[in-house]
Amino acid sequence: MQDYLKPVPTPPGFTSREIVRRAIEFEGPPRIPYSFIQPLESDFVELAVVAPGDADISRVPKGEVVFDEWGVGRRSSGTYWGHAEVHPLQDLSALDGYRFPEVTAGKRLAAAAALARVGDQAGKYVVGADPILGIERLRLLVGYADLMVALYTQRPQLERLLDKLVEMTLDAVQAYAEMGTVHGFMTWEDWGLQTTLQIRPEQWREIFKPRYARIVQATHAAGMHYLFHCCGQIVDIIPDLIEIGVDVLQLDQPRLMGVERLASEFGGKICFWNTVDIQWSPDPEVTLDEVRAEVKRMMEAFGRFDGGFMARQYPQPKDIGMPREKHQAIYEAFMKYGCALRGEPAR
Repeated sequence: MQDYLKPVPTPPGFTSREIVRRAIEFEGPPRIPYSFIQPLESDFVELAVVAPGDADISRVPKGEVVFDEWGVGRRSSGTYWGHAEVHPLQDLSALDGYRFPEVTAGKRLAAAAALARVGDQAGKYVVGADPILGIERLRLLVGYADLMVALYTQRPQLERLLDKLVEMTLDAVQAYAEMGTVHGFMTWEDWGLQTTLQIRPEQWREIFKPRYARIVQATHAAGMHYLFHCCGQIVDIIPDLIEIGVDVLQLDQPRLMGVERLASEFGGKICFWNTVDIQWSPDPEVTLDEVRAEVKRMMEAFGRFDGGFMARQYPQPKDIGMPREKHQAIYEAFMKYGCALRGEPAR
């Protein structure tokens, strides 16, 4: 943990936290903020690293089914997430008798509070982790196919469940706000398929957008930024995310929507926190020089808005088959093209 908290180069009078804030708010950061894991160097402290729960089942023997506190059973595949097979609310008529876990009660967030405190003292930008995860939790509780059907056949019951999850999310926002040392609240929710949104954009706007707006508003009222991770093709709803006030859009597949398109249509309106595309870059046919060129292209596209871009390595490289030498090349290219301070020696 000490390596995670160690300072990274900043200009005189700047902390990592201030550099991140300026990037998010388009106030001319002195360099591009970054979050790297190989090597471990970051302007951020992400409280997800000490989040309670059973998200990571990578060490569970393959084939074994593990149940979490939500009653979801996942079969281990040897990767971080595994595959959910048991869904406690597959039949939404069971909602009245379902017991929701108390994800922010008592000492559940004690480790997060301690890390937030030392991260803040170290001058880092501290990111609180959403323990609910909206659409991801719906999919786990109900099951993907049944969720898609319920949007049409059991919408009142589904919206009751969704409203409960929103209230739990608001409780989490408040819990982080009360720590006084958390600067952003981040959720991880994958709304996109490879070619389109998972549901009709009109349906997303009708059911989900107003609920996200409540959460974003509460986050801002608590003095924090709202950071939204999303995979897949979501270009249809990016204007909506901007409209409701999402501050940061964290993308792992920027090539899917087109780096130049994202920059030309949305640059200067929302801050992007991107990895190099995680479906493209691990491909054995993609060379190190192509990876370096992709970093340069992305930095040039987003680097003309006086902020609005932050760099990131994918935190589970093993799960995507990312060779170590490519991970290293991504780091070196990000440092070369904007993450290093001017005059900082290459590493």
